[in-house]
Amino acid sequence: MRVNDMATVLKIPVDAGIADQQMNITLDTIPLTLRVTWNELAQYWTLSLAKRDGEAILSNIKMVKNTPLIRRYQLSTPPGEFIFMDNYSGKERPDFYSLGNDHQLLYRTKY
Repeated sequence: MRVNDMATVLKIPVDAGIADQQMNITLDTIPLTLRVTWNELAQYWTLSLAKRDGEAILSNIKMVKNTPLIRRYQLSTPPGEFIFMDNYSGKERPDFYSLGNDHQLLYRTKY
């Protein structure tokens, strides 16, 4: 890794116990709308991303712990990566109250 390739890891501010959360956020200088939703039937969290004008980038992808969430889609926007990091919870899978507590949503910047 070259010195100029230093990435930053950002903690996305999400709250436990709220089933549908949406926020405007800027990642790698790109203004985006991020939405995190609890799927009650399947019992997992999903992530959606859109441009600020409402154009969808990704919709309702399953948030799997300790796994890169968007790399497989080979997106140019945003250029970084989201990870749903297990904060040493000991839980087999994240639950409704895990978001923002036992499991953190992180974004690793490209630059």
